Amino acid sequence: MATFTWTNESTVELHANSSVHPINGEIHDVRGEATVEVTDGALDPSGATGYIEADVEHLKSGKKLEDMALRKQVEAKKYPTVRYEVRSVEGGPDRFKVTGAFTFHGVTQEFTEDVAARVDGGTLHVETEHTFDITQFGVQPFKILNMKIYPEVRLVLRLVGKEVGASSSGYGWG
Repeated sequence: MATFTWTNESTVELHANSSVHPINGEIHDVRGEATVEVTDGALDPSGATGYIEADVEHLKSGKKLEDMALRKQVEAKKYPTVRYEVRSVEGGPDRFKVTGAFTFHGVTQEFTEDVAARVDGGTLHVETEHTFDITQFGVQPFKILNMKIYPEVRLVLRLVGKEVGASSSGYGWG
């Protein structure tokens, strides 16, 4: 098994809509790792594990007022971290079904997503997206001045992991 740690090239993007304009933000400071079998440059999902987490405080849209309002609404001080932990992985060789637990705003839900993943040298590339309703996590739609934020949010993950060595256990496939 090879373990890959997410690098600073990894991003979590947030895309939402409002009554005025789209809201787009990114988190560049992610943590986590993936542990997966790599055979002849191909990923074997058997026994793959992983996680990714990020601090809500690092979400940046480029609009200071929106960032402050979003952090307040999702109670970033009370629930500072979002996390996805892999439970199972199926498929291959470069498209997978990944089931995992997503924790946001103190609520955990299980999701299964299509994931593109490949190894290039000692680098693991993972891309996926998930759309969810923030009300399912106890966050109510809110307003910033006269702009209403709609509850549907799309997360896009672009993860880049560098191999840190072989391991027989660990976290990993996120």
